[in-house]
Amino acid sequence: MTEKIQYYKMKFRLASPLAVGSGENSHTDSDVILDSRGLPVIPATAFAGVIRHYLDIECDDKNEFFGYIDGETSFESKVKCYDAVSISDSYTAVRDSVALKEEEKVGKDGAKFDLEAVETNAEFITLFELHDADETQQNDFKDAISAMQSGFLRIGSKTSRGYGQIEILDLKKAEFTFPADRKKWLDFSPYDFDSDACYQPETIEESHQKFTKISLELKQQGAISIRSYTVKNAEDISSADYIQLSTNDDVPVIPGTSWAGAFRKRFDEFAQNKKFLEDVWGFVNEEKQTQQKSKIYFSESRLSGGTSRIITRTSIDRFSAGVKNHSLYSEKTYYHGNCSLEIYIKNTVSDMQKCLQILSAVLCDLDRGYLAVGGLTSVGRGLFSVEKIFINEDDRTDALKSGNIKAVAGG
Repeated sequence: MTEKIQYYKMKFRLASPLAVGSGENSHTDSDVILDSRGLPVIPATAFAGVIRHYLDIECDDKNEFFGYIDGETSFESKVKCYDAVSISDSYTAVRDSVALKEEEKVGKDGAKFDLEAVETNAEFITLFELHDADETQQNDFKDAISAMQSGFLRIGSKTSRGYGQIEILDLKKAEFTFPADRKKWLDFSPYDFDSDACYQPETIEESHQKFTKISLELKQQGAISIRSYTVKNAEDISSADYIQLSTNDDVPVIPGTSWAGAFRKRFDEFAQNKKFLEDVWGFVNEEKQTQQKSKIYFSESRLSGGTSRIITRTSIDRFSAGVKNHSLYSEKTYYHGNCSLEIYIKNTVSDMQKCLQILSAVLCDLDRGYLAVGGLTSVGRGLFSVEKIFINEDDRTDALKSGNIKAVAGG
């Protein structure tokens, strides 16, 4: 009987922060998983889970591919995933989050939490093993890898809000057919990531069949205020009471959670349809214990080309026009930068054209200064102009600038 084994060696870089919780809460409410070297590691279960879930929708023979147990009947999975190990310098940051009340821009009681995340640009390498996968199953697996490369399929938690996006740097494949390649396979070491013996380059093309992608180039119209309450070192608080959320190498960022929060609220105002809102943005009903994952994904934005400034402010008594006691503070913020934002929408939304039209209206508001992102928006922070907009690589900038919502949405 002829058997076939395929190995896929994948080297990738984090294109956004990664949050894979270890179940420990020594430092935050959710600490990342570390290996024996003290470096972040992505467990094989994280890859197996997202690929299995992805193919649960896209692959008809998923049970045979991933195996199953049904009473006394069982079938072993044809796919084996391995831990992704760190191969570069990596830094762990602490991110603060809070749930906001829908009608007010204030935090819900008891909804404040923090988590550890591996910062952008950390590099990892991992291995996948396929046993006797037929051509259809191989194509399904490569389709899942393509979805990762496209930014649609992500790893870890909070994936629809800017976390867990990867960029594949190198993908290679080794294939053995038995019994003909038995000796070749015995001499082969799949864990020797430094050796390319038996491995051949594998090409994976990005696929846009499962989602609609909106790509934006944005320009700050002033300052941004997304505060970090976690002190990295003493210098952070020597000159300012609050600092702009930044990476370990001091690149200011706008997390996907901030974009999603601002866009969702304005989307709700335009849609005026709770059922459609929940279909696109997902929901959690604690009373009925039901939930649905969001079908719209946001990237994290890295600001560049601007300047950091320290602004000192105080609170004024409205009656005496004098300074209130103990109300002086300073904040390190970022002015006039540029950034990119990517939005992915699953094509399974109930009405894609309606969704795109509402999002186009939201983006028009953003471009005209009617929608702001982050904190201190009532005093001019968080304003942006849209320099470029592409929907599935089709330039819609002129339509947005003219306010033609239908043309932006492609209608």
